[in-house]
Amino acid sequence: MRTMLRLMRARARSWGGPSVHVREIDEAGLRTWIRVPDLPALLAAPELTTVGFFGRARGDVDHAPIHELERQIVDTLEWIPGLLGYFDLELSTGHYGNLVLCADADVPVRWHAHELHRRAVELAPRHYHAARLHNGVVRSPLLGEADLDVLRTRSYEFDGE
Repeated sequence: MRTMLRLMRARARSWGGPSVHVREIDEAGLRTWIRVPDLPALLAAPELTTVGFFGRARGDVDHAPIHELERQIVDTLEWIPGLLGYFDLELSTGHYGNLVLCADADVPVRWHAHELHRRAVELAPRHYHAARLHNGVVRSPLLGEADLDVLRTRSYEFDGE
């Protein structure tokens, strides 16, 4: 999460316009996906509530359905008041990481209630061996210097009973 925050801060210094949508594939074929539905709101927030998701993907599953669902989620982020940014990072180890930046601690509740997000939660056991969910806070604006403090971590194992 801290790496994604650092990368987002570095990129944000050059962003302009009302919103940002970055979708890149690196030379290894790994995806970086950033969506900021309201850039001025993200840059103006005095502190950020964070949610981090890290999943260990199954190798024997077609991930196209969950990737399509994620695309739909990213396309509708502006429907969730206070959801300021989304960063998806595909890692070479078969893992995926997401960093969600929010205006306040109530936003993750609205995010969790989002119909497409609920569907992704339902699909997670079929697509991941395990997942970790981290809740945290950055006690400065995005372009400030505060580190990300993880306040709570939950781990989910999908292979057992």
